[in-house]
Amino acid sequence: MAKKKRNKPKVTVVKKEASRSEQEHTYIVAKKMLRHFDMDPDMLNGFTKRQKQLLFSFGCEMPSFKAEKENTVPRKFIKEIHTEMFKRMKTNFWGNPENKLTYMELATYGYLFYLLVCVEDVKDIFAGTPQEETIKLISDSFNAEKNIKELENGIDEIFGEMYFLTRGYSQVNFRLYGYHYKWENTDLTSQSHSRMKLKTFITAQNCESKMFMHNNIERKAFRMILTSFGFIQPSWAIIRKEKIFPSANKYEILNIYIQSHALHRFKERMDQITPPNRNFFMQYALTNGQHVVKTEKQSFLALTLKDDSSIGYFTFFIQGEDLVITTFISIENTKTPEGKKLYEILHLSKEEMAYLGMDKLSFLYTVDFEQIPILKQALIDSGIWKSKLSIDKEEITHEAIIDQNKTRFVKSFFEKREQHRADIQEIEDE
Repeated sequence: MAKKKRNKPKVTVVKKEASRSEQEHTYIVAKKMLRHFDMDPDMLNGFTKRQKQLLFSFGCEMPSFKAEKENTVPRKFIKEIHTEMFKRMKTNFWGNPENKLTYMELATYGYLFYLLVCVEDVKDIFAGTPQEETIKLISDSFNAEKNIKELENGIDEIFGEMYFLTRGYSQVNFRLYGYHYKWENTDLTSQSHSRMKLKTFITAQNCESKMFMHNNIERKAFRMILTSFGFIQPSWAIIRKEKIFPSANKYEILNIYIQSHALHRFKERMDQITPPNRNFFMQYALTNGQHVVKTEKQSFLALTLKDDSSIGYFTFFIQGEDLVITTFISIENTKTPEGKKLYEILHLSKEEMAYLGMDKLSFLYTVDFEQIPILKQALIDSGIWKSKLSIDKEEITHEAIIDQNKTRFVKSFFEKREQHRADIQEIEDE
């Protein structure tokens, strides 16, 4: 007979006073907080034992990451997000690295100390004591507008990685993820039982689609969504019409949709970039990082990096109040600004570039261009090499491995091509 499943007893977590080690840790972090805001950390040495107990006996729990609603986010994603966030928070420093104030310390004891010093009831307890001026000095500094802003920026920096992770897992044609967070605490003025915790909730939103008729062909396209991040609520992605048509009313907007073909081509042509980075950069290019590039005949939405270098372009058409992404073309394509310059230098046809594999990003990483000087110089003169260097700085690609067979293939192609040109020139000279 099958064994009966035993129900595990429910465990009630009792909020308790911070342990001695926690108090000591809080004291150390408090000194780092003072140092961060250009105050003398030894100011805390003048506090009495009772005053230190008041400020440093409040417990603080480690941050948590969970789905906002059950069964909406794969457990694997939550586990990986938890691991990556803890790794970043424990190994990166806020402010001057020499102060060694980690983001984990900021999100726990540091933020708690900041709040406690600013609580009026706590300041009242110091009233009439020799330390009253000290606690007021710290409180006034913490409440200074520039320091409040700096603290807010510090919290935002903690979630910078969270912004990337949720979008890295998102798929426009399936489900998109976001996040929001809150601080949970009990009465901060209670001296005996208080715990505080930063809780992050991962949100999930299923995709939405719409059918479009274009060139007498009906195709489905998926609507771009700006998922929640921090205190920002989710919203539909839009683009201001004047970015494409300068004469348009500044209040006119277009909804953004993307076809499956564009998603397929993007994955195919950005093959050297890791999947999470592909997801992130595609969504960023079509939402917060919109950059319209115009040529004589066409407008594109460029996929750009931090230094505004383009690494590819999205083509689109406009229908009513909707902008629909149709495909993604590589930077070498003859329709792009860089690709046009490359064509003027090498006169390679679209078919020849596809034959060599130049329409994929991996081409720039698998070929040893030092063996093909004419091609490397053409990439430099067209601006494509600059984009490659920008990609290298971002560290978003798979490990680059030179393919000697492919290098010989490409080298042979250009040698034969140059020899053919030389033969024709010799015939013409005769």
